[in-house]
Amino acid sequence: MEGINVCDLYKSYKAEKVKEGSFFKNFFKREYEIVKAIDGINFNVKKGEMVGLIGPNGAGKTTLLKMLSGVLYPDKGEIRIDGFIPFRRDRKFLENITFFTGQRSFLSIIVWDLAAIEGYELLRDIYRIDRKTFKERIDYFTDILNASDLINKPLRKLSLGERTKVELIGSLLHFPEYVLLDEPTIGLDIVSQKNLWDFFKHYNQERKATLIITSHYIRDIEELGKRVILLNKGKIIYDGERDEIREKIQYKKTIKIELSEETKDIPFEEYDYEDGKIILNVENNEINETLKKIASMKNVIDIEITEPSFEFIIRELYKV
Repeated sequence: MEGINVCDLYKSYKAEKVKEGSFFKNFFKREYEIVKAIDGINFNVKKGEMVGLIGPNGAGKTTLLKMLSGVLYPDKGEIRIDGFIPFRRDRKFLENITFFTGQRSFLSIIVWDLAAIEGYELLRDIYRIDRKTFKERIDYFTDILNASDLINKPLRKLSLGERTKVELIGSLLHFPEYVLLDEPTIGLDIVSQKNLWDFFKHYNQERKATLIITSHYIRDIEELGKRVILLNKGKIIYDGERDEIREKIQYKKTIKIELSEETKDIPFEEYDYEDGKIILNVENNEINETLKKIASMKNVIDIEITEPSFEFIIRELYKV
């Protein structure tokens, strides 16, 4: 059974209730509640697919990735990746997966005062990579990420964007077919983000790798992955094509009509007028009728139709 297969998955944890009152009252008499991080979800990911996993804080994104990687085990349900059960931590499974996070890192812990290449040597031993293959892979990644000079500098002397690059190389040295990315571009400037977007696309296409990416940056999801899974309070509220999300809700488009001169012959009851342009907010199902009315107007020299941003659509979808 190839790919990622998730069936009837649940995961809860115990969280402390913070009551109003003094510190000592909370300290000596603590109460807890059960929080459902993952609440009965089902989905499959084909091998070679790139999927965006998004949701607000507390939606269950990181918990899900940790279960997929085998760091956490489910309370109920089943995960299989190429037939392996992640939390059993079979060596063949571990050799074929990586879990990269932009918030915490492996190399920074073990080689903070040393060059990244020193940490790569340790990873070479862990994954039993021969010298020739190791050199080829270092050259491959440093060339794509333009990081040849970076891997020979102490990590503490690298910027956040530079450190993300060398950390990413370390997480992919074993050429995993399954790459789980948790907020990989967090804290990076737009240029560094663009470099990582290009790299992830390249790795997905060239290696036929399966990538699941979580992010708070909607732009990450717009750039990566045609398929999107939306999580909210541990449940999947949407799983499908990114471009089809707009069809799930009712929203308005903005139409700007530029006129050659002011006119009173405007066939709309509600509109704004700004800098010689009529501005309309129109329900999606009323666009055609509105365009017919515009065609009957005089002095129209340009029409601009814009849809709400992807981020706006996502926010509205969570309200449904």
